[in-house]
Amino acid sequence: HVCGWSLASTTGTMETDDEPQANAAGVKTGGLNIDIHPLVIVNISDHGTRKKSLAKGKGVRVLGILLGIQEGRDVEICNSFELDYKIVNGSIQLNKDSLEVKAEQYKKVFDKYEPLGWYSNSPDKVPLGEVLEGDLQLHKQIAAIYENPLYLLLDTSMAPGARELPLQIFESELHIIDDTPTFTLAKSTYKLKSEDAERISVDQVSRLSQGGAGSGSSALSSHLNSLNSAITMLQKRVLQILKPLEGMERGEIPMDHNMLRQVQALCNRLPTVDTTEFDGELLEQQRDALLVAYLGAMTKGTNTANEVTDKYNLAFERQSRRRGLF
Repeated sequence: HVCGWSLASTTGTMETDDEPQANAAGVKTGGLNIDIHPLVIVNISDHGTRKKSLAKGKGVRVLGILLGIQEGRDVEICNSFELDYKIVNGSIQLNKDSLEVKAEQYKKVFDKYEPLGWYSNSPDKVPLGEVLEGDLQLHKQIAAIYENPLYLLLDTSMAPGARELPLQIFESELHIIDDTPTFTLAKSTYKLKSEDAERISVDQVSRLSQGGAGSGSSALSSHLNSLNSAITMLQKRVLQILKPLEGMERGEIPMDHNMLRQVQALCNRLPTVDTTEFDGELLEQQRDALLVAYLGAMTKGTNTANEVTDKYNLAFERQSRRRGLF
């Protein structure tokens, strides 16, 4: 579940609203064929959740850039990255220097992707087909950097259990209203497009969210939940023993020698952790753990060296073939 709704049931593609809808200005939807990958929605939801956690539960506005591929009227939104901003006189001002650096870094890794627009969350409920106050001015800032950007709005205020995706996407449109060019946002339809790897990842996240703290979808989460329950129970029982002992020490409770003998017997049954045998076993486990970590690092380094060698041989093999032609 992401923001209270499920993506796990998406096995192929899902299209929203069959009929074009109008935005607040009455503008009809655009004609782009937009495909959105679940990874983008998960990224936006995670961005908003982290900011909300840092703000101690208060909803915070988050912004980011959408990345993907556009061929004619076909648009595929595949990834995204976060965007820094600051509030100046009540309006949002983008950090353009940070935007340029991040866009260049992502271009080096995902050379096929290009910026297609921007995204934002909505801490408060937004009516269908409408945008937040100030979004049009913010969209103009993005349009000054990227041509005809899309705008993806994710409503993160929806309560858990909602069945519909709280997602809207808008296109840029320029209209002549009263002989004046007016910049507007037109709500567009979209489809969810997921690959096998994305479906597996989203299904795993959905199961963990559905299980909550009481259960897990994997053996590791189940084991950790069991350990947490056992430690919590042990802590409660130790406190039940500790409180009367502290009361006896302060003189608030009469001395109970029978209870003291039982506590002494219980302490004597605890394993001794300051013996030579214990130190030796602990040191051996630490060495084994470090050895496994070093072995993993060596394996990764060897694999990287092999890849570099293969690329080097391939490059020089092509050069030798070209020389042979002449």
